[in-house]
Amino acid sequence: MRILSHGCTLDCFDCCKFNVYVKDDKIIKIEGDKNHPYTRGMICKKGRAHVTRLNHKDRIYQPLLKVNGEWKEISFEEAISIMAEKLNYYKVNYSSQSVMYYEQYGNGSVLKSIGEIFFNFYGGGSRGKGGPCWSAGIKAQKYDFGYVKGHAIEDMLNSKSIFVWGKNPAYTTIHTMQMINKAKKNGSIIVVIDPIKTSTADKADLYVQIKPGTDGALAMAMAKIIIEKNLCDKKYIKSYVKGFDEYRKYLDTLDINYLLDECGVTLDMVEKIVNLYTNKYSCIHIGTGMQKYTNGGNTIRAINALGAITGQIGFSGGGINYANMVYPKVLNLDPYNSSKYCDSREFYVSEISEFINETIDNKQQIPLKMAIITKSNLLNQLPNLNQLEKAISRIEFKVCFDMFMTDTAKACDLFIPCTNTLESEDIVFSSMTNPYITYNEKAVEPKCKLMDEYYFFRELAKKMNIKEYPYVSKREYLNQIIKPLSQFYKDISLEKIKQDFITIHNPIAWEGKNFETDSKKFELYSNEAKNDGLSPIPKYYSIKQENRFRILTNHSSETLFSQHFMDKKCISKAYINYKMANMLNIENNEVVSLRSKYAKIDVEINIDNSISDYIIKMYAGWWKKHGNPNFLIEGGTSDMGGQVVYNETFVDIIKQK
Repeated sequence: MRILSHGCTLDCFDCCKFNVYVKDDKIIKIEGDKNHPYTRGMICKKGRAHVTRLNHKDRIYQPLLKVNGEWKEISFEEAISIMAEKLNYYKVNYSSQSVMYYEQYGNGSVLKSIGEIFFNFYGGGSRGKGGPCWSAGIKAQKYDFGYVKGHAIEDMLNSKSIFVWGKNPAYTTIHTMQMINKAKKNGSIIVVIDPIKTSTADKADLYVQIKPGTDGALAMAMAKIIIEKNLCDKKYIKSYVKGFDEYRKYLDTLDINYLLDECGVTLDMVEKIVNLYTNKYSCIHIGTGMQKYTNGGNTIRAINALGAITGQIGFSGGGINYANMVYPKVLNLDPYNSSKYCDSREFYVSEISEFINETIDNKQQIPLKMAIITKSNLLNQLPNLNQLEKAISRIEFKVCFDMFMTDTAKACDLFIPCTNTLESEDIVFSSMTNPYITYNEKAVEPKCKLMDEYYFFRELAKKMNIKEYPYVSKREYLNQIIKPLSQFYKDISLEKIKQDFITIHNPIAWEGKNFETDSKKFELYSNEAKNDGLSPIPKYYSIKQENRFRILTNHSSETLFSQHFMDKKCISKAYINYKMANMLNIENNEVVSLRSKYAKIDVEINIDNSISDYIIKMYAGWWKKHGNPNFLIEGGTSDMGGQVVYNETFVDIIKQK
């Protein structure tokens, strides 16, 4: 039996390291690597599901072409010829920008994004910016710190208090939760701030239930009290913080009672959490949900500010942890300089429907004629899906790379089956919590080599006679990507990454206080933000409120987006508390309709008292056949970073009997 190295490629904080057991060219099991410093042998059900998906009965292995509305099997060679012909035709007649290349986070390994490199050599295209995940928060971190860094999760053992703000690691990052539990036993105080009393909140010493979208108000109320009680670190501020006076003056314009009313937290509670937080050193771990509002970036900046004014950034036990981009600036992710051949136009993902329609309807625009979709089920994951379905249908020719006939694939004209991660050699790293890079050995052979996107796009480039394209082996390409790691490990190689546990991460973020902003300080006042047309300091903007039910889409412990929902036979489930169910005379497990101004779906109501009044919780990933909440969601764009807004939609609950 062979035991192979592999890392989980799901869009998850933990990027777990697997041992894959293979016998007679079949995978027997996946286990967490017990020796790995981060994974420590513990993986979740979602990671183990890679094997289930590998051998799934509904998996597609042959390219499909839609002919007169019906799918017809074709060969890979035919698929490549069709794509080459279409790409050449649209480029010659409309320019390369008439082709949209769209990908997201369906697979996190590096060469699953080789399509981006191909389209650079093609001449560019139309591509999305911002996105559905974390982009407002990332932009906020860059305004304040200059870049995005986080502490090692083990450093929580040095924290007096640990604030878990808008994050549910019990479901979404099990190794963070493991460390929180260990820190609690070690004497750390665990504080959870969330609109929903999550499984993480159940383990907390203190739970603060906040109104959705008002985290910035709470952070600014805390900041006002910190300043008024002289709990700031004046020496730290003088040395390392730019813009404190400007921020303090802004806070002086905000009445504390207004902020408390906004967030729904009492003054006594805010003072209590201020006392806990200012007991150095204490850390904050921020989730992504709170930045999926129109005020999301300013919310993250307001929380960042707490670490700066109390002098808790750059010290063990402290820190503000949103993400941890260890490798993107170090690895050579474009080793053959494809970007110099690229002339792309960009659109905000949150405005994709409007962009498609504008290019087709406006004669002054280059019309979108073709779409290539990889690593994404966008007709499941993006909001206002009725509108998006109509917009996508207007594109003449659409290609989807996937393993299954997803909601997105059904809307396309050409389906290209791709490899499961276990069928691909690659490297994978996280920009969230796991600071180690992993070499993914190919555990089993795919049914066809061209199912691997690396080889498919290489053959497509050859068919199109793109002379500049790197016609090199996959191993050679990966070796070029990891070359810059030689400044940390002189003997770096794929073999070394496979055999050893490789990281270049400093476990204490910003330990030298060498911030990467223009001023080299933490910037409460950001000229970059000002130049982008935004407030240079964090500000609080009250979000839309209605006397209806706000819908929040979260992640469950067993599912991550749409991959793990495909086999569910039931209709989608929605969660409200007993008080709301009683008010509407709804029983547990009753089927009702949810209606927004965009759509109506049927759901099964589950009564859950962890949820506050006038909130509906649903899990992200339900398919159209189940009742996908993204048909209801209005969408919109956050204040910075182009983040898709998910949490500002209100719905009515309609009884069916």
